[in-house]
Amino acid sequence: MKVSVIVPVFNAEKFLGACLESILNQTLQDFEVIAVDDCSTDNSIVVAENFLERFGGRLKIISLPKNSGSGAVPRNEGLKFSRGEYIFFMDDDDLLMPDALKTLYDAAEKFSADVVHTEQGFTCDEDNPQNLTHVSLVQKSCLRDKIFMESEDLAERMKIYLRGGYCVFPWVKFSRRDFLLANDIKFPHVKICEDTLWTIQIVCLAKKFLRVPNPLCVWRTVKNSWGRVERTPEEKIKFWFDPLVDGLDYLDDFMDGIEFFARNPDYRFELVNFFIRESVVRVLDAFKKLNRHELYDVIHEMFKGKRAALIANLFVNLYSK
Repeated sequence: MKVSVIVPVFNAEKFLGACLESILNQTLQDFEVIAVDDCSTDNSIVVAENFLERFGGRLKIISLPKNSGSGAVPRNEGLKFSRGEYIFFMDDDDLLMPDALKTLYDAAEKFSADVVHTEQGFTCDEDNPQNLTHVSLVQKSCLRDKIFMESEDLAERMKIYLRGGYCVFPWVKFSRRDFLLANDIKFPHVKICEDTLWTIQIVCLAKKFLRVPNPLCVWRTVKNSWGRVERTPEEKIKFWFDPLVDGLDYLDDFMDGIEFFARNPDYRFELVNFFIRESVVRVLDAFKKLNRHELYDVIHEMFKGKRAALIANLFVNLYSK
């Protein structure tokens, strides 16, 4: 089996059929699909089951016993059941160009890559998948116009990462399965930003990191996706600050095991700073809608037992109106 395509599924009955159809239409047919249902409350399972015969034994459907609240657990579970030489994670509402898997597989094999990273892609509206808009998935200053093998120098990679030169979405990376397993690379169980923490592991541990310019994936922008849901200021802060409660510990533990960060504490600081800033910039507008006491209470509740008073005071004094 050349490729295992892992698709976390949650309440995607409207889009899952088109997603699976785009996989069926691949020019490379030596693949398996592992759909991991995260306790959907709609007909997502029925949609997937309707494709079983068409995939001819290449589609597995796995149901989790309880909802995990993020894509991390379904992706990790899918990896356990995978058999392919390479792993490709795909969202349940996205699409693949017909030659996507073949292009990624051929590039990985030609260069013996641990990871193939795509630089560009397409977006489409929720209800109009034919109307594609070409997008760059990394900062334009970091784009490559041809296949390029990244330097193994971690300092160089960190500079690129901190400039927004790597996209954190899982579906822009095509990874050798043995590489993921040998390095125990998994998605941490946090509500959001699990893809950011996973990407940091990839960037730090892949010896051969290949970049390709081909736009191969279609990212569907769904209005009511959980990252775009309207929230109260309190809810918004709790949502986007979740990675700071548990994700920072995960990142810190990971960097403890990398000699580069012991020798280069400046990069360690910058990476942590970058990770924190990514969450903070998303909630600055919510900060302004709360008074100092309300903001303190929200942050103190989130960090309870983890120097909560100190952390809450710092945020209030730095960012409150």
